[in-house]
Amino acid sequence: MDDFKARFYDQYQSAHVAPRKGEATLAQFQARIPIFERHWSRLLPSDRQAAMLDVGCGSGGMVWWLQRRGYAQAAGIDISAEQIAVARALGVTRVEQADLREHLRRHLAAYDRLFLRDVLEHFERPEIVEILDLCRAALRPGGAVLVQVPNAEPPLGGRIRYGDITHELAFTESSLRQLMRTVGFMRVDLSPAGPVLQGPKDLPRHLLWKFFEGMYRLMVFAETRRRHVVVTENIIAAAWLTDQAPS
Repeated sequence: MDDFKARFYDQYQSAHVAPRKGEATLAQFQARIPIFERHWSRLLPSDRQAAMLDVGCGSGGMVWWLQRRGYAQAAGIDISAEQIAVARALGVTRVEQADLREHLRRHLAAYDRLFLRDVLEHFERPEIVEILDLCRAALRPGGAVLVQVPNAEPPLGGRIRYGDITHELAFTESSLRQLMRTVGFMRVDLSPAGPVLQGPKDLPRHLLWKFFEGMYRLMVFAETRRRHVVVTENIIAAAWLTDQAPS
């Protein structure tokens, strides 16, 4: 990692995450459960002993959720010592500070699922290919890498792409499929990472989002004839080693 990014990652929690989202707390983790359930639960293995790693785990919210769901082997790594310290202070176990490439090289065929949420956009294109090659080598047969990345297509795509000074790029559905297939994943499933209705107070915002989502999809169809398009700020991709998504 170069000195430029090391300077930012050394202060990532205090200079970037906390000013936007507040200090991480267990109550904050609890509030995110509906989001985790909506976007990620369908991609989890049925075996509660499955080995899963949240790469770039931050303050540990997803690791906490996975362990709470009964996945005792769920673990996390992050380059930011600040964020790992926060996770441990909140009681999250099996988290450590580590460089993702070094860690993956040491754990060949070790994992059933690898999560890379808000990770790939921090790297340049050749580095992304290297990282995904390492992910494939670290997966067990039938495993998958599950990523969330900024979506370059919608009108507000620049908010995520340029919302972090360490971001290098954003993706589209087409570029994500091209990337995953080129590095050797057999099946790529894409889905939106849109807002989750969490109660009656969310209903007006949720309905407003559905209206504008429909309008943007209509605009895309009018120009390109595409009927299905992800228009949320982020895209979720599940890239599988096999043609079938195993249980």
